[in-house]
Amino acid sequence: MESVLSAGNNRKKTFQVVLMLTSSYFVIQILVGIKIGTPTRTYGFYRAEILASLLNALFLILLSVFILFEGLHRILHPSEVSGLPMILVASIGLAINLVGMRLLGNVRIKNKTSLQEKTNVGNYNNVSEQENLNVHGAYLEVFADTIGSAGVIVAGIVIQITRFYLADPLISIGIVALILPRTWLLLKKATHILIEGTPSHLCHEEIKNSILRLKGVTGIFDLHIWTISSGIHALSAHVVVIDNGRSHEILQEINSILEKDFDITHATIQVETYHESNKF
Repeated sequence: MESVLSAGNNRKKTFQVVLMLTSSYFVIQILVGIKIGTPTRTYGFYRAEILASLLNALFLILLSVFILFEGLHRILHPSEVSGLPMILVASIGLAINLVGMRLLGNVRIKNKTSLQEKTNVGNYNNVSEQENLNVHGAYLEVFADTIGSAGVIVAGIVIQITRFYLADPLISIGIVALILPRTWLLLKKATHILIEGTPSHLCHEEIKNSILRLKGVTGIFDLHIWTISSGIHALSAHVVVIDNGRSHEILQEINSILEKDFDITHATIQVETYHESNKF
């Protein structure tokens, strides 16, 4: 981050303050997200995590655009900068970021292990899909900043030795190349959850067929699968059965399959003997 605003101390301080406030906001949202539901907010504040991730992505996109324009401007209008202050500030930032990466890395490992034990998922990649978006975003933010700090140190050394001042804006543009792909992925995931898309690690057809294979089930309609928050998934559906007398038994079988095979514990199933139409 040091290279982003290395042209002026005021802009650098502003960026660091914004980054600190943003990081604090993410931590607050993670804490808020664990609160239980209320009569007016039945899901609690679990979605706060997703909203914070969306804001994080939008913030990073705006920041990337600013960095890009700043870098291009300084390439077209190069100015002399001192390499030594860049090296000193970036070294401090690198040390802090390495500590942050270690701490967040441990949190990610614990979260993934907890999810894997809870869901009995053998494929570690599937567990990664359910990882807390804020923790994932924060880790990638610190990772990118760590690479940025290392780049600034290199740029500072180059400037100090060779007086090649374009090294600074070139590093800034390189940081943009690091930030944008990750930001797009974070934005895509957060948006997908907010529009209640089917979780990427769950197959709509597979779940539908698993229910249809149950004895006595003749149809399933209005099947919706969505994510409330990272690792918390919900489902609703209309299930048509032959014998209404077995409704309770079939419902238990469906819930067992959903929880055991797909880790869906929030399911609303309407069992019926006739369904007029498939509206959704």
